[in-house]
Amino acid sequence: GVRACQPASAAMGDLEPDLDVAGLDAAFNGALHLEEKHLDEGWEDGLREGEKLGHLDGREVGFAKGFEVGQELGFYAGCHAVWVKCVKEDPECFSERARKGIASFGAMLETFPISDPLNEEILETLNGVRGKFKTIVALLGMHHEYNPQETKLSLTF
Repeated sequence: GVRACQPASAAMGDLEPDLDVAGLDAAFNGALHLEEKHLDEGWEDGLREGEKLGHLDGREVGFAKGFEVGQELGFYAGCHAVWVKCVKEDPECFSERARKGIASFGAMLETFPISDPLNEEILETLNGVRGKFKTIVALLGMHHEYNPQETKLSLTF
């Protein structure tokens, strides 16, 4: 009998009735903030993975856009080469104004920053080339603009 009347703390051994509150708080805080910790870790993992995928996607889009710009410039360079050949064979085949336009168009093509893809003015320069092309085409009495669908070759291998 005597043991049955003792307080629970005395029956379990000499546990102090004042528990270590700071230790319990720390344990519960760790458990309570577990979800937040996992969210933060997930965010960091997602950010790293997103940056990796963004670089891959950016590379693919950049490659495709670079190809399109190169294709368009190739078209313009081909037109310029034909016009220059016409002028060499018959200097009077085009008006003086058209010949000057063709010469300045060639200079624009030669100075185009094709080997500097990080040049921030590349699209502005390309718009200038497009405008000059349209001017020359109008001076020559032609009505044409660059259309990549028309320039595709039907080659098979």
